[in-house]
Amino acid sequence: MAQNKLPLEDGIQWYDCLDEEQQKKAMYHMMFYLSQSGPTPETIVQGIEEAPIKKTMTPVVIFQKNNLSLAFQKISKLPATEYRKSFIVMLSIFKASDTLRREKWCKGECSHEWHHLDDE
Repeated sequence: MAQNKLPLEDGIQWYDCLDEEQQKKAMYHMMFYLSQSGPTPETIVQGIEEAPIKKTMTPVVIFQKNNLSLAFQKISKLPATEYRKSFIVMLSIFKASDTLRREKWCKGECSHEWHHLDDE
């Protein structure tokens, strides 16, 4: 999804098929991947803008008003009714952040196999 190999909607549909406990685990995995992608304030804003949810939703506001670490803490304390929106926002931020990382820092020089999907 971050590399436009699959539409964001496919990721959301996959997430929707999970039970509540699996959704919580998927959110924690997304937090890990998002932190590893090294989001900047600019990519966080870009991801929020591209997320297909209202900009007034709780997870959006959390990411707008807090640093990444504190945002993750607050997201992890949200009720299950906020999981889906949180996952969508994090996936969108990850997409923006990972795209910048691939284009700016990893372009042609990294050994991350996930950055070379077209090479296979």
